Amino acid sequence: MKKFLLLTLGVIFMLTASAGAKSIRTPEGNFPRVQWAVVESTEGTMPQIIEMGARILAPTSAKESGTYALYGAIERDNPNLMRLLEIYESDEAYRIHSTSAAFQQYRAERLPILGDLKILPVNGIVLEQKDRGVGTFVRTNRFEISPENLATFQKIISAEFVRAARENSTVMGAFVTAEQARPNFLHTMIIFSDEAAAKKYFASDEYKAYRKSVAALIKVEHAIDYAPTKIVLSEKF
Repeated sequence: MKKFLLLTLGVIFMLTASAGAKSIRTPEGNFPRVQWAVVESTEGTMPQIIEMGARILAPTSAKESGTYALYGAIERDNPNLMRLLEIYESDEAYRIHSTSAAFQQYRAERLPILGDLKILPVNGIVLEQKDRGVGTFVRTNRFEISPENLATFQKIISAEFVRAARENSTVMGAFVTAEQARPNFLHTMIIFSDEAAAKKYFASDEYKAYRKSVAALIKVEHAIDYAPTKIVLSEKF
């Protein structure tokens, strides 16, 4: 009886501890402001930039209600390059974040070892993530789609990314964005609980069916894997 009780409590705990998925939206139900930041350090100095961000910027950003999420990782094959998906409630929320004293200090300390910085404004197409959790493996893709195939591609990829985030317990976040200046260039990010989960997803029948349905629609594709990381999901929205 005692063993059965412990097992039952274990099942209840797992059920209550598992997080569902939700869409990232503003209080009005709109897509928030989204952009990509590509940060390149001088050779071998990316750890210093990461340390600066954790020490100076992270404590302030955590208190900014309009700074929804800053999800970043370092490229596996280029340790001097970090790509971040930045999500803010509004343009005003981004202004507050980027003009804060902490951000100005971070920017000043980072400048001597900053190789390059690109900010890419995008529109959100799919912004889905678990209510809470941690991811340790990231994959991003950049797709160039012919304009005549764009609507079909967006429909198919949106359905798969929403399904993956809501049905797959190891997909912590699934994001699809389109460049504002070139809407047929799409950038995606998937955050997995770990690398084994990513491999299992990419080998799944659902993913293979999705890839088969979009293969003829893709003009150019570039996929990037990232070094092991730790992304704690935001719970601000």
